[in-house]
Formats: sequence, C-alpha cells, structure tokens
Amino acid sequence: MSPDSQDSITPTPRERELMMLIARGLQNKNIAYELKISENTVRAHIGNIMRKYRLQNRTQIAIIYALKAAPLALRRALTRSGASPATVKPAQVLAQDPLVPTAPE
Repeated sequence: MSPDSQDSITPTPRERELMMLIARGLQNKNIAYELKISENTVRAHIGNIMRKYRLQNRTQIAIIYALKAAPLALRRALTRSGASPATVKPAQVLAQDPLVPTAPE
C-alpha cells in the first residue's frame, strides 16, 4: 500500500461506532452488549481497524477517534506542528474525512 492510498481509507459506519466505544473506554464485552454483537465480532472489527490504519493497539484507535472529533482548528494545529515519527500516523489519518461532524470555526 502506498502512502497516498492511506488518504483514501475511510472507516465503515460500524467501525466508527466501535472506535467511539473504544475511545469511551469500554471493554470488548461491553461493546458487544452495546452493539448487540458477539465479543468475537468485536475482536474481528478491532483487528480490521488496526490493519486498515496500521495501528498496534486499541489506545491508538482511541487517539485517532479523539483527534478526529477535535475541532478543525485544533486538528490543523496538530498537523502543522513538527511531526515526529510517533505522530506521523495520526497526522495521516487526520487528513481524511472526519469521523464525526466538527463544530464550525
């Protein structure tokens, strides 16, 4: 996958829901209950999200979701700041369409 192709990756509506619940700190069993799916399905969705965005853990999923939910001005400031290797992935993800509507600036 080329670096440019990551810009076109967007989460499915179900992945968005799951990312929100992970960001809220819910455990897999609670996510399964909320979404009325099995824990195995939750684990499958988490695995898909981590592969899709090349993430290593659910904390990174929560960070990505939180950054997407941040006001546009904050997201722009974060992407303009000197990016270290640790912040490259979130900055790339921020360049995509937002997961949730943002407040007007």
